[in-house]
Amino acid sequence: MMQKYDVKIRKANENDIDNVLSILLRLKRFNSEFDCFCRVSEKDMDEIRNYVKKIINDSEGHIILIAEDRDKTVGILIADILYRIYYNPKHEARMRDLYVMPEYRQKGIASDMIRDLKNMASEKDVGLISAEFPASNPIAQIFYNQIGYLQLVSIYGKPVTE
Repeated sequence: MMQKYDVKIRKANENDIDNVLSILLRLKRFNSEFDCFCRVSEKDMDEIRNYVKKIINDSEGHIILIAEDRDKTVGILIADILYRIYYNPKHEARMRDLYVMPEYRQKGIASDMIRDLKNMASEKDVGLISAEFPASNPIAQIFYNQIGYLQLVSIYGKPVTE
């Protein structure tokens, strides 16, 4: 029998901090599988919690969405609103974090969250939506290519102490 889901997408609020943090850390640990520069700093949980609280309350600079199945948070989308002084369009919503729990994937939830982001971003005069993820994450590459996103920039890194 196929599992029935009743997923709703809404803006996150302060009551969602623990759920956002839980899924966000799950995503960050997943990212560490693809990129050695993405190791989660487990000792900085208070700082991470404070950051999540800050961006949830910063509606001018961030859009944070959660997907819920009844009372269970099953997905998050965190986007930063950036000002692009040298380019048009001037404002960009950069998705830094998009994660849907594995048992809820392939159901259009991520696409629905991006659609809602697009609607909210257009109200903020945002003309570009982009996605940031580890370069060696093939799941993200395939997903964003399938929904029509193009690669915009490449970022390279090297540890300072090497």
